[in-house]
Amino acid sequence: MSDSPSFDIAALTQRMRDLQGNLSALGGLKDSEMTGHARGGLVIAKVDSDGTLTSLRVDPSVIDPDDPQSLEDMVVTAVAAAQSALREVRAKQVNTFTEGMRSLADGLRTENQQHHDSPLTTPAPSPKDGPGSR
Repeated sequence: MSDSPSFDIAALTQRMRDLQGNLSALGGLKDSEMTGHARGGLVIAKVDSDGTLTSLRVDPSVIDPDDPQSLEDMVVTAVAAAQSALREVRAKQVNTFTEGMRSLADGLRTENQQHHDSPLTTPAPSPKDGPGSR
């Protein structure tokens, strides 16, 4: 019998592929854009993956020269909603990746523990370790 580990290489390889997919998804976020709305979509803000405002659309019906504060508030609300959506997507992706890393680590621990607990891999006591060896 061999003393080499008996890891389930196929399962570990699949876990690594899953993690690579999750990591790619994290990287893919940099090409995405999030949208936030205010006042039922009359003000729409878009932010890039860094949270930088890339687009702002304001329906002319909400522009009141006598009340600029309302428009300012709607713009702030729309931008904040877009940035919040971005944070939420990032958190989900990071959580998915982190869970994948935990799963891989748990799998490696389990495989390692099984290897050490296996009667096939436990070294037999040497004769000099017997009761009369002292």
